[in-house]
Amino acid sequence: MRFSFMRKQGGSHPEEKKEWTRQLQIEEATVPKVLIFPVSMHIGAPAKPIVEVGNQVKVGEMIAEAGGFISANIYSSVSGEVIAIEKRSSASGDVDSIIIKNDYEYTQGEPIIEPGKSKEMSTDDIIETVRKAGIVGMGGATFPTAVKLSPPPGMTIDTLIVNGAECEPYSTSDNRVMIEYADEIVEGIQVIRKLFPKLKKVYIGIEDNKPEALKSMRKATEGMRNIVVQPLKTMYPQGSEKGLIQTMTGREVPPGGLPAEVRCVVMNTSTIRACYRACEFGEPLIERIVSVSGTPITKPKNLRVKIGTPMDSLIEDCGGFSEVPGKVLSGGPMMGKPVSDLGVSIIKGTTAITVLTPEEANEGEEKDCIMCSECLNVCPVSLQPILISDAFDRGNLQKAKELGAMDCIECGNCSFICPSKIPLLDNIRAAKAAIKEQEAG
Repeated sequence: MRFSFMRKQGGSHPEEKKEWTRQLQIEEATVPKVLIFPVSMHIGAPAKPIVEVGNQVKVGEMIAEAGGFISANIYSSVSGEVIAIEKRSSASGDVDSIIIKNDYEYTQGEPIIEPGKSKEMSTDDIIETVRKAGIVGMGGATFPTAVKLSPPPGMTIDTLIVNGAECEPYSTSDNRVMIEYADEIVEGIQVIRKLFPKLKKVYIGIEDNKPEALKSMRKATEGMRNIVVQPLKTMYPQGSEKGLIQTMTGREVPPGGLPAEVRCVVMNTSTIRACYRACEFGEPLIERIVSVSGTPITKPKNLRVKIGTPMDSLIEDCGGFSEVPGKVLSGGPMMGKPVSDLGVSIIKGTTAITVLTPEEANEGEEKDCIMCSECLNVCPVSLQPILISDAFDRGNLQKAKELGAMDCIECGNCSFICPSKIPLLDNIRAAKAAIKEQEAG
């Protein structure tokens, strides 16, 4: 896709394309007849199915349990019958999945905890409830939230940053959550702050291209002196975790380090809302808000979607395609992954479905690097993307690692700015995967 860029050190300014959905209220998505639940919809070990073909399940019933410390439980978002456990397509390739046939009864399972007790919960209760609910980073990172909220011993947290930047073009799902559920985000902040007795400041960072969200969050936090709603310059990738910490606090997370090392925790707005709903209502994570947008989409929308819903159902809710699409992305145009099968399902980290025309999707023919250094200029974590890509192409994973491949935040700036159309992001992603596999033995 072609973008016009305003050059800024360590970032860029792609066309936002948010006007199609920014002011559209959240609508209920159609719940399809068959839903697909990949057991790998989070960073870490795949979840382990605890149901069998033929089992009847209820809404909010666990169907797969965390497969390790860094993993997450998965719950059914409908009631019905487990009709298969098999590999299905996902944005990351074929993944073992639990297939459930919706009975349209929506029989509710038991809440994961007794509702109405969030204000009475201990720190251990909160962490356990977040873990049990299967909550992961809903801004796209999908790192298990209970792990994030449990920093290593000796690390003190004094700053909570609520990430409402939503810098990815097209996507407005978090924007609508801040407008329509500001009070629940604030309640989530009150729950999370109990975990950190030395917490001094809470920042809610929102890019200045979201005036309605800024207004909504300011109203919800009125009179709360230790919560600051902070407008941010609209720049991609303003919402990157380490960059946001530096912008808000002036602290710099060391390469390979954790936010907790500089006394910070960063949480996406939708994630913190999910934590509140788990602790107050006993709700596991079974739905999310998704923006469906792009030139070929007949009627772009923000939709409340049951986890497991195939993408083609959402596209149908939006009136289908008005023209033949060139590319369909799970996510936005910068970090999203292309999908060729519209049966790929919505998972916990799916913020958007973005559809591009053939002209927008035309990346051009790859050429040799012209040594323009543009990829270095726009990298927000000061890497040398072309050198990492070259090392991977040559099969030198050790060199790619030494150059900082594992510190890449996969923002996609390098690929989009590259005049030679070198697939830098794809190569770096592949390098990271290969390094992880090599280190796993």
